[in-house]
Amino acid sequence: MEILERRERERRERIGIAREFVEDVSKELGPLTAVVIGSTSRGDFNKWSDIDVVLVSEKFEENPLRRFDKLVRHVRPGIEPIPLRPEDLRRLAGKKAPIVREIVNGIVIRDDLGILDEIRV
Repeated sequence: MEILERRERERRERIGIAREFVEDVSKELGPLTAVVIGSTSRGDFNKWSDIDVVLVSEKFEENPLRRFDKLVRHVRPGIEPIPLRPEDLRRLAGKKAPIVREIVNGIVIRDDLGILDEIRV
């Protein structure tokens, strides 16, 4: 039981780090949708795993590389942001891209945009 309790505590800590990051980013981006995906979400992370956080915001630029300009001052070690615009997520959902399944099954930090209900199949 000690191992399971430790793993659950570590997972909660990782989710807490993601929540702090999202709170910080939301001050610049305003309303957004944020979901933790990947190994942290599934619980199969290790000490080298980053924390994958999908961020959906209308304030992200069309050019995917320029989206990081709004995130660079907020990113912390161990956080891997995945910035998307709402239309990007809708397009990916239409294509049934694997990341959409990750998002639907991920840990929702916030969904100010209400977009998660749109992409659930």
